[in-house]
Amino acid sequence: MRLVRAGRRRFTGDAAVLADDEHRAQVTDYFADLVRPFGAGPVTGLSGQSYGEMARALVAEVVPAAEPVDLLVLAFSIHDVWPGRATATYLSHVCPGTPMSFAVCDQGSASPFTGLRLIGDYGVRRALLVVVEQAALPYESPAVTPVAHRGVAMLYEAGQGTRVTEVRQYPDVAPEAVPEAARLAVAELSAGHPGARVVLGDSLAAVWPDHPDHTPAPAGQPTTGVWWQVAGAREGAVLAGDYDRELRYLCFAVVEADQS
Repeated sequence: MRLVRAGRRRFTGDAAVLADDEHRAQVTDYFADLVRPFGAGPVTGLSGQSYGEMARALVAEVVPAAEPVDLLVLAFSIHDVWPGRATATYLSHVCPGTPMSFAVCDQGSASPFTGLRLIGDYGVRRALLVVVEQAALPYESPAVTPVAHRGVAMLYEAGQGTRVTEVRQYPDVAPEAVPEAARLAVAELSAGHPGARVVLGDSLAAVWPDHPDHTPAPAGQPTTGVWWQVAGAREGAVLAGDYDRELRYLCFAVVEADQS
């Protein structure tokens, strides 16, 4: 699979659905019920984004009607403000081709890498990977949220002679074990893709003191960060890496870009 078209966007303000007072009240009550057993409560003044709205804008930008998609994968790690919506199913409805679709979550920054690996495993002609994150939580939490609402959509296409996108995922890697594991992974992937531009997430760079020269991902964007840079690649190979310190996932992928 090769990356043939991509879009990336920063979103501001709140989701349009939050203008509906009834919806705002229902969502506030819903999350209050979920977190009450853990001694937390809802935030005062619910705000945030709906991944359906974010992704719909990206799909319209990236997927022409004449290029129907066979598979759509939505990757995220933070709740959005429309918890009752089956977002992946909704996106299938608005995406050309009405593709098979599903979501990958609960894997932190590993979610997009898992999505890309699944796209490769399905062996379809054309696939769309949508990565989204919002900068707000709908309940009280000490967790650090992303800096901004951001979304990335990447259209991948199979072609004759195109290399298979390579993904490496390593679970349960302690921070002190990251440097050696990362060095070996990058060496292996670089051997198969000489000249690949390296992009590293800030979390990975922080625990890998002797990391190679690289393009840094936007700081404070744990899910979309490296993919923001991948989406901007016009041609050639990009070797992307990231590390989720909390969940201890170490991930790498090589993407061949041909956005002509």
